[in-house]
Amino acid sequence: MPIDPTALDQALARIQPHVIDAHLRFLSHELLEGRAPGTRGGTLAMEYIRGQFQRIGLHPVDGAYLQDVPMVGLTPHPTLALQTPQGAMEPRYEDEYVLEAGVPEEQVETDAELVFVGYGIAAPEYQWDDFKGVDLRGKVLLIRVNDPGTEATPDFFGGKALTYYGRWTYKLEEASRRGAAGALLIHTDESAGYPWSVVRTSNTGTQYGLAGAPEFPLQVRGWISESVARDLLARGGYDFATLMADSENRGFRPLDTGVRVRASVRSQVEPVRTANVVGLLPGSDPARAAEPVVMTSHYDHLGVRDSADGERRVHPGAYDNASGVSLLLALAEAAAAMPVRPPRPLLFVATTAEESGLIGSEWYARNPLFPLATTAAALNVDGANLQGRTTDIVPIGADRSSLGDLVRAAAGEEGLEVRPDPHPEQGIFYRQDHFPMARAGVPALAFDHGLTFEGRPEGWGQTWYEEFVTKHYHQPSDSYHEGWDYAGALQQGRVMLRTALDVAWSGPLPAWLPGAGFTRR
Repeated sequence: MPIDPTALDQALARIQPHVIDAHLRFLSHELLEGRAPGTRGGTLAMEYIRGQFQRIGLHPVDGAYLQDVPMVGLTPHPTLALQTPQGAMEPRYEDEYVLEAGVPEEQVETDAELVFVGYGIAAPEYQWDDFKGVDLRGKVLLIRVNDPGTEATPDFFGGKALTYYGRWTYKLEEASRRGAAGALLIHTDESAGYPWSVVRTSNTGTQYGLAGAPEFPLQVRGWISESVARDLLARGGYDFATLMADSENRGFRPLDTGVRVRASVRSQVEPVRTANVVGLLPGSDPARAAEPVVMTSHYDHLGVRDSADGERRVHPGAYDNASGVSLLLALAEAAAAMPVRPPRPLLFVATTAEESGLIGSEWYARNPLFPLATTAAALNVDGANLQGRTTDIVPIGADRSSLGDLVRAAAGEEGLEVRPDPHPEQGIFYRQDHFPMARAGVPALAFDHGLTFEGRPEGWGQTWYEEFVTKHYHQPSDSYHEGWDYAGALQQGRVMLRTALDVAWSGPLPAWLPGAGFTRR
């Protein structure tokens, strides 16, 4: 059945700047205290979104607008001492290391050998094994992030594009599978794609996880700065640059650094009450009631945390991601007002705890409200364009599934060029809330906005992006500003809604392409 052109035009016309701005102004206000999960501000944001879903006419699912996500919060107070052949090192917490318990316990301690395992990857499809059968049980693993792929080797670990093997989450999972006591990730600005200030603000203060026994337990887990890594290796008799070069080769083997890690983490452990907010726009075909198009955006941020100057400050998370959930609300209102419903339903999900590791979306993927095997697609937005119109759009993952054709058609209707991810080395595909759905088999992508801005000098968008990442990402300065230009957000939202409605009106379920790395289950 072709999409109803009148319904589409009416829906697109209802996506308005003042609607996005009204939601964004409220959700990023300091009174919401940064919207951390389970806090007063996080609960206010959750209830606000629930009220908006109800107001615009979305239906609850199984009688509820909230999908409870059982979580626990741990506020860590760590100590870290590194016993090297040349004496003890005690790096400075927050400035040189961050550390948390990898299990929900009030006190954990580790006294273990530190073993450098390179990238910490076991990838048989690339004939790569950093572990070589070495028994790492009870050790603390020192791990570099990213993977061995380079622009010169496009068919090896995705070339310049980061694979999931390069994500820090994979490193911790693999360390746990190896029976390690802990893991320390080496941060460099180049490998992470962001400065140490992001590590500090993201990994201090209360940390969140799903309640119950963790799937990948570690006694301790954290990050150390590049300078600390260089120093501790040098004290063990090793050159940092040489080890990094050695770990680029398949023949690399785990290296006992000669350093012993003595770590302790005392944590305040508290249950956290939070939820994904869900609203359903039923479809017109009862035979396709179990084939929703899921549209997601996270509403949480970092809450109130210590800043670099030592002061407690609200981290408002305006761009990241009050803007995205504000756009989602605008799209939901536009779709709900359509005079004709598409055959498939639209399910709007404002997820919680994305900043803590995609926890809300992971919970939904494990506990779906509709069967994942028949869920049509998952479309995410994280960061609405607040800087004006662009000539391009960057749908992350468009090259992995048949959704790409629909996105290209939608972008074409808006006069936009679909461009590839300009920062493939940062692994954005694995860092947004569509990813747990993709890993569960649902064709999925993220609607990132373009960086080629109309009326701006060449390169202006890239400069803006780099400035945001280095100065404002996960910082108190990511705050609301009067006079934002929402014309780009309208473009972004119109492409996303066109794509969603095309899926909701189209025939066969979207499918993964060969080599995408995912399959429907």
